Formats: sequence, C-alpha cells, structure tokens
Amino acid sequence: MDSLVLLKILVVLIIFIWIRETLRRRRRKRQDPGGAISQANARERHQWRYVRWVFILIQTAFGLYMLGSLIQFLLR
Repeated sequence: MDSLVLLKILVVLIIFIWIRETLRRRRRKRQDPGGAISQANARERHQWRYVRWVFILIQTAFGLYMLGSLIQFLLR
C-alpha cells in the first residue's frame, strides 16, 4: 500500500515538472541577430510550417492522452 502512495506522489511530481518545463519553454524568446542567416532561417521555417504543425498536433494529442492516463491512475 505504501508503494502505491509513493508512486502516486512521484506521478504528481512528474506532472508538475512536465507542465512547468512546457510553460517555461514557451516563455523563452529567441533573439534575432538579423542578417542573411536569420532570413534563411525564416524562409526554412516558413517552408516547413505544415510539418511542424502536424508534429505539434501529434505531440499535443499524445501529451493530453498521457495526462489523462496519469490522472486516471491518481484517482484509482
């Protein structure tokens, strides 16, 4: 019984760290040095934008699935 409580505490800690790191990554802003390299990077990001959107969508769906599974585990 004690190991189940310890596992649930560990899951809560992992969820907290995961959410904190996700929000922290979104708040960081990249500095734009300007120049030719910056423009080439912008063109490349623009060309790959749909692939990035699909990847972000899959990542979000998987994250929500994992979060739901962890919450179900905690409520058992």
